[in-house]
Amino acid sequence: MKLLNLCFAFCFSVLVSCQSGSSRQVIDMNTGWAFFRGEVDNGAQVDLDVTGWMPICLPHIMQLETKHCGGNSIYDGVGWYRRYFKMPANARDKRVVVDFEGVMTNCEVYLNGEKITEHYGGYMGFVADLTEHIDWKGTNVLIVRVSAQPDALTPPGKPQERMDFYYYSGIYRDVRMVITDKIYITDPLQEDMVAGGGQFITFPQVSAERATVHVATHVRNLMEEDAELRLLSQLCDSVGRVVAEEMTPVTVERQSGVTTEQVMLVNSPSLWHPYHPSLYTLRTQVLKGSQVVDETSVQVGIRTIRYTAEEGFFINGEKLYMRGANRHQSFPNVGDAASNSMQVRDVIGLKRGGYNAVRAAHYPSDPAFLDACDRYGLLVVECIPGWQFYNSDSTFIKRLYEVGRQMIRRDRNHPSVVLWETALNESRYPVSLAREIQELAHAEYPGDQMYTAGDYLGHADMEPYYDVFYKQVKGYPKNGDVMSNFLEDFIAIKPVFTREWGDGAGPKPRVSLKENEEEQVRQCYSRMEQLNGNGYFDWCMLDANPNMGGHFLWNYNDYARGSEDETMFCGVVDMNRYPKFCYYMLQSMRDWSVSQPGLYDGPMVFIASYNSSEEFSSSTNQITVFSNCDEVRLYRNGKLIGTQMREERVPLYRSFVEKGGSPLFVFDAGGYEKGTLKAEALVDGKVLATHSTSTPENSYRLMVDIKTDGIVPVADGSDMIPVYFKVCDRNGTLVYNSRQKIKIRVSGEGVLMGDIISRIGVNPQEVEGGVGFAFIRTTGKAGKIVVEAVADGLEAGKAEVQTKPFEGISLKDGQHAPFMGSEEDNVVVKPSSWQQRVLKKPRLKIASVHVKSSQEGYPASNIIDNDDQSWWIAGEGHLPCVIMLALEEPTWVTASRIVFQKDSSSYKHKVETSEDGEHWLTLYERECTGWEFKPMTVDRRMKYLRLTVDAVSEGRAGLGEISLY
Repeated sequence: MKLLNLCFAFCFSVLVSCQSGSSRQVIDMNTGWAFFRGEVDNGAQVDLDVTGWMPICLPHIMQLETKHCGGNSIYDGVGWYRRYFKMPANARDKRVVVDFEGVMTNCEVYLNGEKITEHYGGYMGFVADLTEHIDWKGTNVLIVRVSAQPDALTPPGKPQERMDFYYYSGIYRDVRMVITDKIYITDPLQEDMVAGGGQFITFPQVSAERATVHVATHVRNLMEEDAELRLLSQLCDSVGRVVAEEMTPVTVERQSGVTTEQVMLVNSPSLWHPYHPSLYTLRTQVLKGSQVVDETSVQVGIRTIRYTAEEGFFINGEKLYMRGANRHQSFPNVGDAASNSMQVRDVIGLKRGGYNAVRAAHYPSDPAFLDACDRYGLLVVECIPGWQFYNSDSTFIKRLYEVGRQMIRRDRNHPSVVLWETALNESRYPVSLAREIQELAHAEYPGDQMYTAGDYLGHADMEPYYDVFYKQVKGYPKNGDVMSNFLEDFIAIKPVFTREWGDGAGPKPRVSLKENEEEQVRQCYSRMEQLNGNGYFDWCMLDANPNMGGHFLWNYNDYARGSEDETMFCGVVDMNRYPKFCYYMLQSMRDWSVSQPGLYDGPMVFIASYNSSEEFSSSTNQITVFSNCDEVRLYRNGKLIGTQMREERVPLYRSFVEKGGSPLFVFDAGGYEKGTLKAEALVDGKVLATHSTSTPENSYRLMVDIKTDGIVPVADGSDMIPVYFKVCDRNGTLVYNSRQKIKIRVSGEGVLMGDIISRIGVNPQEVEGGVGFAFIRTTGKAGKIVVEAVADGLEAGKAEVQTKPFEGISLKDGQHAPFMGSEEDNVVVKPSSWQQRVLKKPRLKIASVHVKSSQEGYPASNIIDNDDQSWWIAGEGHLPCVIMLALEEPTWVTASRIVFQKDSSSYKHKVETSEDGEHWLTLYERECTGWEFKPMTVDRRMKYLRLTVDAVSEGRAGLGEISLY
C-alpha cells in the first residue's frame, strides 16, 4: 500500500508539472474571421483590400438559408476566409499547426500568401502545418478558399440537385491552433500510417473482473538529434483516481517517429454500456529528463462487442437490441454549421427519445457529436460518405479510400462507435471496391472489434466483404410488390440490421408540425404496423424477424434536400428538433426500469392528442396513449374514461413487444368533450408517470422557451442557443394550428442569427404548428441574454439565460483594417426553380394508359391517378416493358414528370413522343433511381408518350405516377 501511495504521489507530481511545463497549447480560432462570398482575383494576396469583407465567426455557412430551402436552392459557390493573428513569443521554435474539423466541400489553405495545403471533402478534418511559414515578428494572415461547387470526384460526389440531402458549405466545424514542442504525440490525420499515428487504444481482454488496456502511442521527433524519452500513460477514473499506469523508455531518432506499445491492467473495471456509459481518462506524457515536452488526454470506455447471425448484438457479453434512428446534421437557416453544444443537444434528444443507437447517415459526424455519444451512451453506426452514386474514376476511388481510412483513424477510440458502414449507401459498385474497403478497414483496426456493414439484396458476390448486413433477403419479392414479405426469402447468413425504415411506405410516412393531430397519429400507426412486420420487404420485417439485431428509423429529424423542393417531413422531430407525436411513440419502446440520472427517468406516458375537435378520432373514439408501463388510466376532466393493461394489448403488437417494446393503449371516450385529458402510467399499482393535454382556446400570449437542456451557454463568441417561440392560450396551452407572425428582440450578451435578413424569414417569422424557432449566438463576454417575442394582439413573451466565461484560450487578433461588409453582401438568391413553376401548372388530362400486364392490386390506372404513392407494377418480369399514354388530342406539352416505384432501385429507360402514334421522336434516354423524379423538359407538340423500361436493378418495372404539364 505504501508503494502504491508513493507511486500515486509521484504520478500526481508529474501531472502537476505537466500543467505548468507542457508545451502543448490548444488555442481556439473560431472568432475574428473575415469572409467574402464569391470568387476573388488573387484572393490569397496578403495586402488585399478586405475592408468590404464581412466579419464572421465559426462554425459558418457561406450563406444563411431559409428553413425550407429544398430544390437545389442553396448557395453552392466559392467563398474566401481570412484570419489575421500574431504568434506569441513563447511559440518560437515550436511546431504550429491548424486543425480544421470540417470544411465543405473542397479548400485551399494559404499562410501569408503561400499555399500550405489543399483538402477534398467536407466530412473529415485535416491538419495544416504552418511551422515553416510563420512571420514571427509581424501579423500573419491565414487564408482559406472554399468551394462548394459540384465535384463528382469527391465523395459523396453526386450533384446536389439529385441528392436526398444537402452538402451546404463553408468552414462549418471548429478550427483550432495546436502548438507543440518539436517532440510530440502525433495527430492520426496528419500521419499516413495504417492503424497508427496519434494513439490507438484497444482492450484485448475485458471482463467484469479484469480488463487489459493496450495503448499504442506514436511520437515524432523533429529535432536534429536523437531523443531519449520516457512515455508515461495513466488511466484515471471518473473522480480522477489513477487506476493503472505504465512508464516506458523510448528512443526516437532524429527527424523520425516511433510507436510505443504499453499494456495496463484494470481490476474490477467500470464497463462502458449505453445505459451506464462509464468513461476513463487516459493521460499520456512525453518526458525528456524531468521536462514534460508533450501531453495528451483522451476519454476512453472499456467494452467489448460481438455480433451473431442468430441473436444480433452483444456488448460486454450481454445481448442488446438496437433501437436507433438515422440523423442528419443540418438545422434551420445555418445548415450543417451548428456549434458543439447543438451536437450535444441532438444526442440528448435521441437518448430521451428512447433510442440507444444512431446511424450517422450518410457521412462521418462532428467529433463533438461522437464525444457526446460516448458521454451519454449512444451506440453509433459510422458511415463513409455516399448516396446513390459511384464514380469509376480513379480519383474518386482514391479519395473514397482516403476518407475511409481517416474516418477510422479519427474515431477508432470512441467506445460508442460499434459498426462501420463501409458501403456506398444505395449505390451499385464493383465487388472489388467492397473487397478493398473491407481489407483497408480491418487493416486500420486489426482484431475482433472491427465490424463493417453493407447491404445484402441478392448480391451473393458481396457476402465475404461485410461483417454485418442490412437488407438481408435473397432477392426482390417474387410478386414484384415491395410491400410483400415472404419468410422464405429472409436469410441469416450474417448478423442482420435494418439501416433505414419508416419512410416511403404506409398511409402516412411524413407529417409536418403544421398538420393536425389526427395526421400525426396516422404516422404513428403506420410505423407501428411496420415494426410489427408490415413494411417494405427490404426492411426485413423489423421486429417480426426473429434474427433481427436492431434497426434505425428514417429519420430522427426533418431536413431539406436538393432533389425536392419540399422539406423531408419524415422525422420524429421537426428540423428545429421540436417533437412530433411519433417521438413519444418510439420513446415508449424503452424499458421503464432503465433510467439515466440527469438525462431521463425510465417510466413515460404521452397522450397523442390535443383534445381539439370532435372531427378527429384522436380526440373521440381512438384516443391513443403511449406508455412503457404495465397499466394506463385515462381521464377526461377528472372522469375516468378507462383503464388498460399491458398484457391485454400485447396480442395486437406481439412482434415488437417481444423485442422489448411497448403496445399502444387506445381508448374510446364515447364522444367529444373539450377540456383536459390526463393519463397515468402505473407499475405494480403505483403511478410512475403522468401526462395531460388540454383543448387549446384562442391565442392569447407568446411563450419564449430557451432550450438549454442543462447546457450552460459559453461566452466564446461562437456558441449557439436554440430558442422556441410558442403561441399559447391564456392557460399556456400550445395553439397547435397557429400561423401567427411574430417579431423577436434580443438584448444583452447575445445576437439573433439572421436578424436583419428578411430573405430567410427569421425575424419577423411565421410560426409553424404554433411554434417558431431561432438561434442566438453568444458574444465574447459572459452575461445575461434577454429574448423577447411580440405579435399583434398577443401578450408578449420573455425569457433570459446567463452565459458563462470561456475557459479556454483564443487566438489574438492581428493588425488589419476593419471588416465593414454585411451578411447579405453578394447574396445569391436563386429564382423560383423551374420545377416549382412547372408543378404549379395544371396537369394535362391523360385520356388513356396502356401496359402489357399488371400485378393484381396495382393496375395501370394508378399511373395517372395524381397519387405518387399508388403504384402500377408489371404483372411479369420480362423486359423491356412499354407504357403508353395518350392525350385526348395533340397538345403542346411543357414538361413531363415520371415517378418510379422504388426509391433506391435504378431504372434504365427511354421516353419518346408522337403526334400520330406512328412517327416517334426520342425525348431522352437515361438511368435514374426512384428518387430522381424532377420534371423533365418536353417543349413539343404531342399526343402520345411512350416509356420503355429496359432494365431495373431489382424486381419488376413499376411506376408511381406520370404527369404531363
